[in-house]
Amino acid sequence: MSFADLTAEALEAVTASLPAGGERREGQVDMARAVADAIETDGHVVVQAGTGTGKSLAYLVPAVLSDRPTVVATATKALQDQLAGKDLPFLADHLDVPFRFAVLKGRSNYLCLQRLDELEADDRSISTSTTPNETAVRSTARRSTSCEPSPPHPPQEIAASSKRSTTAPGASS
Repeated sequence: MSFADLTAEALEAVTASLPAGGERREGQVDMARAVADAIETDGHVVVQAGTGTGKSLAYLVPAVLSDRPTVVATATKALQDQLAGKDLPFLADHLDVPFRFAVLKGRSNYLCLQRLDELEADDRSISTSTTPNETAVRSTARRSTSCEPSPPHPPQEIAASSKRSTTAPGASS
């Protein structure tokens, strides 16, 4: 059985396990096969597909099955949260392959504690201000281990390891 066939079979099993009962989507299967072929041949694939096509599972399933390191870059934090909070844990429960994943965010998503300390030490700093936002920033900075505005997604050790995706967000064959 080819890797593309194995991927299509696994995708079908995973989508059948979706809470609302999944349906076979030809575009999703085609995309998963294209991603699997690209992974297997160390190639590339660019895919574009509309909302509701099932892109996330179509690239995550072959990435997980490949057992290769994968980086999935998202254009939005909402998609990042969907992948880390919903899709990857779902795959962990429905694919019989152990994997790990972690969420990495750009530095603009973190508070620089050194800069906060410098500002608080300066009389013209936010330490003299009492706006709710500034108070919240200081409070979060002092109690958070991540200083992220949203709850962090800790690295997950789940039923499969970080894999390699060959697609960009919003792609389909």
